[in-house]
Amino acid sequence: MHIKFRSARAILYRSLWVPKGTCGNTHGYSVQNYVGSLPLESIEVPTDLAALLSIEEVATVDSRVCAPARRAADEAKRTAERREADPIWRLEEAARLIAEAAIRSEKGVVPDSKLAAIQTAVAAVKSVSQFRPAAVVPPAPIAAKPAVTPATERADALRDALEAINAARVAVLAGSYGSAPKEGVRTTYAYKKWADILQAVTGTTGDSLMRALQTRGFAKTRGR
Repeated sequence: MHIKFRSARAILYRSLWVPKGTCGNTHGYSVQNYVGSLPLESIEVPTDLAALLSIEEVATVDSRVCAPARRAADEAKRTAERREADPIWRLEEAARLIAEAAIRSEKGVVPDSKLAAIQTAVAAVKSVSQFRPAAVVPPAPIAAKPAVTPATERADALRDALEAINAARVAVLAGSYGSAPKEGVRTTYAYKKWADILQAVTGTTGDSLMRALQTRGFAKTRGR
């Protein structure tokens, strides 16, 4: 079986060898006999043509003509489905036509209702920004509510002072102020602030926290 491709058709021939002396010929030669044809887009061998072919010949035609046609048809179908589902080319075409309309509106204005219809249609188009996942913000931890006592129903300066001291301790251990130098430690910021804190809490002057607590009877005075 020989197949020739001409004008979008597959032409089928069978070769027949004529031996020397068969018809008074002085040498042997090959004769090609036309069998039939089918369009190149055929996805199966036509029934009337298949009746003229052997099983092997049908398989050859199917492999060389119909199988490629089936693959091309499948790809064309997928391409058509992708185009049908794709909004981009429609928007691009719409943008091109609107640009042309804008130029022509210089000489012939359009009714506002036409623009309103276009704006309504554009507003209904789903864009990427509308479907971009929002950043997930974990909920803030809920601090345990302290037991309500007369001291905690109003501002509690002593509690705030303790919390500030604890926060300072964590910051120092975390290295927020670095490490003390081998020399000149008394000139560092951390040392000076610590001296101020000591004076403010336990200093012997009248403006320390300890003196205030002693005055109110919450802390004992030395020697009493």
